[in-house]
Amino acid sequence: MKCRYCDNEAVYPDGLCERCHQAEVENRGASVLSDDERDNFKGQTINEDGTVYEEKKEQEESQSNVHIYMTHGLPLRIKLAIGFIIFCVLAIIISALGFLILALPYLLGGAVIVLVYQIVKTLLRHR
Repeated sequence: MKCRYCDNEAVYPDGLCERCHQAEVENRGASVLSDDERDNFKGQTINEDGTVYEEKKEQEESQSNVHIYMTHGLPLRIKLAIGFIIFCVLAIIISALGFLILALPYLLGGAVIVLVYQIVKTLLRHR
């Protein structure tokens, strides 16, 4: 598509080339948007008092509730402390699981004894 003013290659949807589009923007200047136009515009606009208006809905949607904690900026002392805490928690969990594995035969034996006792007790009561 050719520019409607200078026959150069048009790159903008309004049918203008880069140079003519820039000239038209400079000649036109800034315009004040209505509230409806401002709310439907995707991006930043500058209010008449000079403050920058950003649509809050888009910012809230783009922010997720997932937080990723990086450790590359932490001092070595804090990294070591976190590593030690994680090591201790894992050691406690593994120890507890090991204790349950070692105690499992005794726990099962105790459960069988209680079960047999309850069955015998029930049978003796019915006689």
